[in-house]
Amino acid sequence: MKLFLRRFLTGCILLYSSSLYAFSSITPDQTLWFQYPATNWSKQTLHLGNGFMGASFYGGVEKERLDIAEKTFWAGGPNVSPNYHFGNITGGKDQIALIREKIKNHEFKAADSLCRKYMTGNFSNYGYFSTVGNLEIDFNQDSKKATDYVRGLDLSNSTGFVQYKYEGVTYNREYLCSYPDKILALHLTANAKNKVAFKLSHILTYKPDKIVKQKDELIYSGLITANGLRYSIRMKVVQSGGTVTVGDDGIRVINANEASIYYTVDTEYKYDYPSFKGEHPDKNTESVMKVATFKGYEKLKSNHIADYQNLYNRVKLTLKGDSVLEKKPTNERVEELKKGSTDDASLKALWFNLSRYLVISASRPGTLPSTLQGVWNTFESAPWGGNFQSNINLEEMYWGCGSTNLPECQESYIEWIEGLVKPGRITAETYYGTKGWVSNATGNIWGFTAPGSDILWGIYPSANAWHSRNLWEQYLFTGDKAYLKNRAYPVMKEAAEFWLENMVEYKGRYIIAPTVSAEHGVEMKGGKPVDYSTVNGEVYENKALTIPAYQDIEMVYDLYTNVIEASAALNIDADLRGRIMEIRDKLMPLKIGKYGQLQEWILDADNPRDHHRHMAHLYALYPGNMITLDKTDDLAQAAKKSLEMRGEGVQGTRWPHAGGNWSMAWKSALWNRLKDGDRAIRIFNTMIKDCGYENMLSNQSGNVMMDAPMATCGIFAEMLLQSQNGYLDILPALPTEWPEGKVEGLVARNGYTVNIEWKYGNLVKAVIKSSKGALLPRIQIKGVDLKKGDRRIAFEN
Repeated sequence: MKLFLRRFLTGCILLYSSSLYAFSSITPDQTLWFQYPATNWSKQTLHLGNGFMGASFYGGVEKERLDIAEKTFWAGGPNVSPNYHFGNITGGKDQIALIREKIKNHEFKAADSLCRKYMTGNFSNYGYFSTVGNLEIDFNQDSKKATDYVRGLDLSNSTGFVQYKYEGVTYNREYLCSYPDKILALHLTANAKNKVAFKLSHILTYKPDKIVKQKDELIYSGLITANGLRYSIRMKVVQSGGTVTVGDDGIRVINANEASIYYTVDTEYKYDYPSFKGEHPDKNTESVMKVATFKGYEKLKSNHIADYQNLYNRVKLTLKGDSVLEKKPTNERVEELKKGSTDDASLKALWFNLSRYLVISASRPGTLPSTLQGVWNTFESAPWGGNFQSNINLEEMYWGCGSTNLPECQESYIEWIEGLVKPGRITAETYYGTKGWVSNATGNIWGFTAPGSDILWGIYPSANAWHSRNLWEQYLFTGDKAYLKNRAYPVMKEAAEFWLENMVEYKGRYIIAPTVSAEHGVEMKGGKPVDYSTVNGEVYENKALTIPAYQDIEMVYDLYTNVIEASAALNIDADLRGRIMEIRDKLMPLKIGKYGQLQEWILDADNPRDHHRHMAHLYALYPGNMITLDKTDDLAQAAKKSLEMRGEGVQGTRWPHAGGNWSMAWKSALWNRLKDGDRAIRIFNTMIKDCGYENMLSNQSGNVMMDAPMATCGIFAEMLLQSQNGYLDILPALPTEWPEGKVEGLVARNGYTVNIEWKYGNLVKAVIKSSKGALLPRIQIKGVDLKKGDRRIAFEN
């Protein structure tokens, strides 16, 4: 029994006693909880996921609704189109030399025109992330009669809960989505006999062509007409007491003491180029349901929690904050932050934990990587198609996997990258006439590596280099040489080989062409950039888009550097390594422009009124490490100037998409690398104010996106520990609003695990452990080299 403050729906406060799971588990840095049912899914819903599927629940009293998504419910692809060519359009390789010549001669309008014709992709049957449908549980209760309502999500064990009193009976619901058992399980109880009653029904996005009724189970089989693949869905009820009846319209339970609902879904999709088609899913769902029924709810729950906590419990962040604010429901705490209160430090610890929860729930081995919506989507067609958007968003979601010790969760992304190589070779040959593999800004589950349908956002060939950065980071954090040799290095090497054949000579140096600095261009007049332009960079009139961009030079430089280091670590390909070093050193050097900014293009065309959301020319600062404060301070200060020119993400009339959650999260990460934690956390707070919801998620242009929420753990981790420069920097960007706290289990590159404790904003103690038996590394504390004999540092092998 635990005692704690509770509020009725009417707002009065009383001391409440309960032994029920949901109430006793509410802790300020581990639990999202609310006192009212959700009415707007994007602002108030809570999410469960197992990497394969996701369920978003509202917690209604009268009717519970769970929006079900499964990652292979994607439209498009080869099975619905016999002439599917993975987006590639022929003709590019015959025009690429001419296009490059136009660019080198600054004939950008002509180059843009040629690129629109020959360097774009065909989006016919590209597809989009869809949804399975809505699972509804009708309880036939009047929400106006409910009291003591609470619903929430316990991040410590990955379970959702709903609890309330109704006509003298306390009702409790517990929800989980298990990765090891591949099942959604709901457990419904009441503290009085024969009080559990409901009707379970399913509204499906793609109508079944077969429904099988069994004594306590419904089986739906059908075709995802948008992609030509079969699906199988099973939902089953196991109850104690009362009766169960099954009809075409659902499953009805009357007068039960308790009931468990088991739900599983699968399709015949297989991530296997070029067919992407595997076995019929009926046997898989039958096996899953059989095992789940045999185990029962409690065993499923214990398996689920053990699997989840094996990942989640590796890192723990504690921040000392305001104990009064910590007692409030999550929506009220978020609202206080929006009003300007930063005293609730443990709310940031809750964000950190939610971020890791989302990463674990959306991305596990053997699944597809996270979409823009994670594994949660309630639309027939997800916003932006639910892309694997590869010009920032996809990569951003995995920023915390290394530092917060979740390498397994990046595995699905790595597997997806490996699957790009074969179709990427065809794209390289089709558009460039060269070997190697290439990919662009957008990706799907069908091996799409072609450019997009519009050059503004579609020409982004250095995506293969950015993906390779994540492959390399996985090795740096894990030290797994077998992984590096057998998986990461071959993919990275072949990406580098593509670029070795596609260097473009310009004024004695190499540039990348054609390309477009992510999603915007430069207003031109008389062949020169317009000073102080106030025209949105996405408006085509008088715009030059194919001005060579530094984003690509930086990303290819990064790829070359990482391939050099990987081949040296493996002691292979010495000749190739030497060639890459020679070519890398001839890339166009980074330039500081007339404002003191880091130039975005090889022309000094940056505009102080340009507040565009993308900052791809700052890739060299983060996630790369080509620019650092200690080794290239002049470039670091130029990057700082670029950030100041771009602004902190507040949207304006001319720049309606200047901010948004993923862009502001990136800005926070960039300011971390500049060791300005107060600026980084201020931008994060502004993001929540402008784009945040009560359930601690956030949006881009009004649509919930999971990139920033999933990246938060990595961003916060870098406020406390950085290791990108070959040494450990402890508390490099500690925000003033976090005066006291501790973190356990952070991981640094080269195999170090670090525990840190601080008070009054200063280090109290750090314990550094090495799984490799390495010597004590070079250490900085807040950017200052550690003095010999500092007793705040302990080292353990």
